[in-house]
Amino acid sequence: MSGTWRVGPALALAQLQAAIAVADAGPGPSKVRLYTTARPADLGGAPGAAPQAEVVLAVPCATVVGGTLVLHVADAGGTLVQTTGLPRWGQWVNGAGAVVADGSVTDGANGGDFQVTGGSTPPGETSPLLQAGGLVVLGPTSLT
Repeated sequence: MSGTWRVGPALALAQLQAAIAVADAGPGPSKVRLYTTARPADLGGAPGAAPQAEVVLAVPCATVVGGTLVLHVADAGGTLVQTTGLPRWGQWVNGAGAVVADGSVTDGANGGDFQVTGGSTPPGETSPLLQAGGLVVLGPTSLT
C-alpha cells in the first residue's frame, strides 16, 4: 500500500534547520555553483565541467522564514563569471564541498530553483547569457 506522507510544522522546521546545519558544516562557507552543462541524473553526479561561477553564501547560509528556507549570499553585489554561457543548473555545496542540493537555473521570469541576473536572456531560452568577467547575482532562493 502506498500513500502520501504529510509532515507537521515542527518536523518541517527541524528538517529545514538541519539543512542549514549541513550546509554550514565544513571549514568554509557554503556555495552555489552554477554550471552550463547538462544536469546529472543523480544528485552529486559529475558536473561535466568547472563551474561557470561560484556564489559564496553568508554564514549562516540561510534562515527559515515562514516555513521556508531562504538562502543568503555573502556579497549582494554579485560574483565573478568565469566562462561565457547559459547557466543550466546549480549545485549547493557545504563548506567542505559536499553536495547539499541541486536544481535548475533560470532568470527571474522563468521560475527556476536558482534564479540569477547578470545578462540578457536570449529568445527561446530561460537563463541569461552570462559573460566571462561579468557579474552574476543570485536572486531570492528558497526551499520548502
